[in-house]
Amino acid sequence: MMEDTAFFEATQAEPLEGSSLTRAERRDQQIQRILEAAKNCFVRSGFQGASMQQICLECGMSPGALYRYFPSKESIVEAICEADRQDDMTCFGALQNTDSAVEGLVEAAMAHILHTHEKGSAALFAEMRSESMRNETVRCTVDGHKQQIANMIIPLLKGAIESGEIDPPVDLSTLMAVVMSIGEGMAINDLPSRGIPVDQLETILRAMIVGMLRPASKHQSTPGSFSSFG
Repeated sequence: MMEDTAFFEATQAEPLEGSSLTRAERRDQQIQRILEAAKNCFVRSGFQGASMQQICLECGMSPGALYRYFPSKESIVEAICEADRQDDMTCFGALQNTDSAVEGLVEAAMAHILHTHEKGSAALFAEMRSESMRNETVRCTVDGHKQQIANMIIPLLKGAIESGEIDPPVDLSTLMAVVMSIGEGMAINDLPSRGIPVDQLETILRAMIVGMLRPASKHQSTPGSFSSFG
């Protein structure tokens, strides 16, 4: 117990003379250290197989210190999703500045797919989705994160429907369920890592989106080009 207390106090202490880290920065550093360790453990052993003890060993932290930051694996998943939400804001930022529902959705989807690929997050996302089928707490966290993404897409599609830009064959709720499922599946499968050329991936993604949204002819989009995130 004394060891845990000492470790925690050390990580929370004011920066030493000559150190550029504040107390808050040291805490953020420790949190990132735990999250990276947890990600490795979840991918390697699965959510069920990875224990808090394994996460402690992975990040070189005592159990007492770890539990001061995260009381459970579920709370770690919540923190991982919150960190990923910040990336999503960048990926889906294209939706805020587009005059084409098709182009906005293609650009945002490609940015998300490539970002997931470049970060190597597909295996982790797959494990979290799998655990969400068994664990209600994880399900609420993962679905809540997914809904935040949907909330960035809905205004674009709703406005496009109302203006006559697109005429999907189903209601908006059904359309969103399908769009989100396709996007999640493509990200989890990490097709670029399987040798699928990015330009061909963009071409087939655009064809699917055009088929689902059914844009009026004057709004038909022209192919773009994606090579990396950001």
